[in-house]
Amino acid sequence: SFAGIYETILGVTIDKLEYAVVKAFSSCLDYRVFVYKKQHGFDITKPKIAVVIQQQIASEISGVGFSLNPVNNSFDEAVINSNWGLGETVVSGAGTPDTFIVDKMSLQCKSVVIGAKEKQVWLEPGGGTGSGSNYRQGEKTLNQKELEEVTGLIKRVEEIYQKPADIE
Repeated sequence: SFAGIYETILGVTIDKLEYAVVKAFSSCLDYRVFVYKKQHGFDITKPKIAVVIQQQIASEISGVGFSLNPVNNSFDEAVINSNWGLGETVVSGAGTPDTFIVDKMSLQCKSVVIGAKEKQVWLEPGGGTGSGSNYRQGEKTLNQKELEEVTGLIKRVEEIYQKPADIE
């Protein structure tokens, strides 16, 4: 979504799909989108948006991975932020995720900061999402084997695009 300002609708059932597409499409006409575009030199007279529809899984753990450490610009480190449930809490900043720094060559974890993970979001069986306190706040979301697997995937994406990437 365009710097996080276009609408994202999670947990859409087939009977609500048309409504969700209209809602997502119309978000490109929102006042805050025009302000953002004007501030960043985009043409506000030609609104454009692509609405992506994809099947969603009920994630047990979600997050964001960076193939380059955004704090120190290290190409040798991958950074992974993760929380329980859907990734919405990580990308929206609604909770403090776990942060893992992994050496991309050895795949060993160099640093772990266990986040507060104050909130969790999940898919509801009948559609939509639910949220609430996270009862697993003190637990680490990823173990060493999972960190190796995720780091391998992050490295693969970087290889395909031939440049650093962040992956949700």
